[in-house]
Amino acid sequence: MKLTYIRTDFPNGRSHILIRDSESPNPELVHFLLVLSNNGTLWVDVFWPYDEESERITRRISEQQFWQTFREWRLQGIVLGDNGRVANMLARKRLTKKHREKDA
Repeated sequence: MKLTYIRTDFPNGRSHILIRDSESPNPELVHFLLVLSNNGTLWVDVFWPYDEESERITRRISEQQFWQTFREWRLQGIVLGDNGRVANMLARKRLTKKHREKDA
């Protein structure tokens, strides 16, 4: 396992900082181990699929920057989120993408 730390800043103001296993054997999943949002929610142990769109707005950060941002967000009151909701959202997104590919 080789961990890298990345940050994604979305146009709507939401941000994620993530720990990624860059040696993941599954090309379908990038295996983000920790997903955080400064929008007030924290998701832990979420395996996030590769998202080409968000990769364009993602940059690598240092481990120190990751934990500094994490501490700042915690001080702003980030609370534990619902992994089930994340999984449902990802499943719907995946199904929609499969449908579009099938119809094309």
